[in-house]
Amino acid sequence: MNEREILAYLERDKAIRIDMIEAIRRKTATVTYAAPDAVLLKTVSGFYLLAGDTPEACERALDAVNDGFYAFVAHNEVSREAVQKRYPKLDHLSPCRQAYYPKREPIPVPPVCEIRPFPVDRVPFLVSVYDPEGDPADYENAVRAGDVLAAYRGEKIAGFIGFHGDGSGGMLEVLPEFRRLGIGTALEIALHNLALSRGWTPYGQIRVENEASLKLQERLGMVVSDPDGSILYWIWSEDKD
Repeated sequence: MNEREILAYLERDKAIRIDMIEAIRRKTATVTYAAPDAVLLKTVSGFYLLAGDTPEACERALDAVNDGFYAFVAHNEVSREAVQKRYPKLDHLSPCRQAYYPKREPIPVPPVCEIRPFPVDRVPFLVSVYDPEGDPADYENAVRAGDVLAAYRGEKIAGFIGFHGDGSGGMLEVLPEFRRLGIGTALEIALHNLALSRGWTPYGQIRVENEASLKLQERLGMVVSDPDGSILYWIWSEDKD
């Protein structure tokens, strides 16, 4: 299958597969397997993205896995079952719905704060708040690439947001003293607009139980995947052996 055919297959369920579509378009993943009923991608970050129509299609795609990985993202229940059948040690699940912004026009940002690129010299602060066990070098690289935004109230950082390594929007954090002011919404809109300015489709993943975030996505005009059949599963193991 060529790239046009692969994208046509993925766009049959665009909301739940937008991460795969964007990974191909942004060249952050390579095609490991492609057929009319299944696609498997390997990201530059080292995990696989799988979408398949039947157990048999997913099994054929998984036969193409021939190197190391640390996680799978399965794009429906059939894909999840196939991954966990093949790799039973991958016993941690994070079920999510996915949302993307379907328009090309930027969204007005509420004037509740000033939003600027996150300052490099505050990376230790970012890591301490968001991911104390994370690698500061990874976050510094993201900041230097312009992938992280900060919200300011006066000269104080009130919160931040950025692109995850897979290209999805996330890393959203509003400091306790600045919550309930609309800063989280302003940050998310600003990140969407940054994605649009780069020619990307803004998208993000929301844990299925996070009703507040799901409602926010809908208020922002995002297309959210159908909860009855389109659940995305992050699958991994904490066992490093």
